[in-house]
Amino acid sequence: MSFLLRPFGLAVTACACLLGGVAQAASPDPSGALSLQQALAAALEAHPDLARYPLDRRIAEAQAIQARLRPRPELGVEFENFAGTGAHNGVDELETTLRLGFVLERSAKRDARIAVARDGIVRIDADFELMRLDVMSQTTRRFIDVVESQQQLALAERGVELAEQLAASARRRVNAGAASELEAYRASIALERAKLEVEHYEHLLDTQRRWLASQWGASTAHFDSAEADLLALPPVAAFDALEQRLRRSPDFARFDLERKLRESELALARARSSGDPVVGAGVRRFEISDDQALIATLQFPLSLGNRNQGEIAAAQARRESVDVQRDAELILTTAALYDLYQELKHARTLVEAVHDTLLPEARKAMQLTRRGYDLGRYSQLELIDAQKTAVELERELLTNAADYHRILAAIERMTALAPASAP
Repeated sequence: MSFLLRPFGLAVTACACLLGGVAQAASPDPSGALSLQQALAAALEAHPDLARYPLDRRIAEAQAIQARLRPRPELGVEFENFAGTGAHNGVDELETTLRLGFVLERSAKRDARIAVARDGIVRIDADFELMRLDVMSQTTRRFIDVVESQQQLALAERGVELAEQLAASARRRVNAGAASELEAYRASIALERAKLEVEHYEHLLDTQRRWLASQWGASTAHFDSAEADLLALPPVAAFDALEQRLRRSPDFARFDLERKLRESELALARARSSGDPVVGAGVRRFEISDDQALIATLQFPLSLGNRNQGEIAAAQARRESVDVQRDAELILTTAALYDLYQELKHARTLVEAVHDTLLPEARKAMQLTRRGYDLGRYSQLELIDAQKTAVELERELLTNAADYHRILAAIERMTALAPASAP
């Protein structure tokens, strides 16, 4: 059943183009047999971490609205020529001025402020897409954990059956006088250990089911089982192709958005290097004559010693640091991707070796040893060892297959195409 991880890769490129949609309709709390597609759809619909991003976007949109507003007009009242000396004693010479002033903000400054706010919204959207990818990757890994534990539990239960058969055979041999009580004790110990193994996987599976359900905000898992075939190993592209996809992934597209934001901030800092003129008009009343007159003012700010040099230099440094950070992260992430790629190849080699060669031989050896034990040709210890070897190889097969899918999920997360590049 090769759908285990392929839908994750497909969903990354398909769902990344949508802010609110999901790959397919699903209940927020699925029940019955659970597929990976259903788990992903439920997580994208109801994951707790995704709930905060609409609020973050509303904040950014509100800031964009504020950025479009022009400076407020100013209303002032001035009192002159009162409470002085001589003729200006008292309020006989008082002059009262009611003034209304307007800041003539330059369009470049307002445009730069709007651009910063708009780029902030774009960055919120990009962060939302990255979180969606993280949710999908984490849901996939937890889905794999549940599938593996289900199968490990089934294997442990088979181990109990084998141990019970061994205990029954040992008791028959002891009763027939063909073996000592030691064999019965050993078989009893093996049976109890097998039961403890079942108990371990029951607890582990219960915990992992709850972790998976938490991906869609449920406190209890209501699905019956997670359905997938761990032994179906989807192929992976060559490393060069993965590296190219890594460079075009949303994680690195984020640096382009960050650079654009820093450039907008630099433009705003430069626009603020000079102040805006203020024009004003008003009415002045002369107390001594009870006359009135209109006044007009025009003020120009002087940028003496402060042309916003510090903010401009800081904005330039922030813009340049984006490329430095991108180059450093690309080097480290490419190395991490290569490491995962090698682990993926190794996991496939282990799965194929155990499945095609080691496990069939171990099963044949166990069957031959059991027949020989029943005929008295092999000892109980040899039979226990043969059974233990077969069971351990089956466990290794499941673990390595699950590791393959977990690693592939991590690679798919790292190399998911950005929305603009998605087919």
